[in-house]
Amino acid sequence: MTESSIPSTFAARLRDIREKRGLSQSELAREAGMQPSAIAHFEAGRRKPSFDNVRALAKALKVTADYLLGTKTTTTAFRDEEKLSAKDRNFIQNIIDTMIGDKK
Repeated sequence: MTESSIPSTFAARLRDIREKRGLSQSELAREAGMQPSAIAHFEAGRRKPSFDNVRALAKALKVTADYLLGTKTTTTAFRDEEKLSAKDRNFIQNIIDTMIGDKK
């Protein structure tokens, strides 16, 4: 993904990464502990999320809050992530989480 093809607004980035992750608004809402209508409002730009909501959305989408807010252009630390299935991405994320846990 080139920098020029990355959506520039929070609403567009949220929709873009949700769709790339293969999640519906309802699925993302469940993962982030929110109501589906909140996701719809955020994606339409009708409401701005709180800091806690940005953090929950970033965690559910496995991106940084910086990415969602537009201050960072990359979504992950590894190349070609979009070529992996959701199952493979979750597997890799679990490995990363385990490695981080072992360092604590």
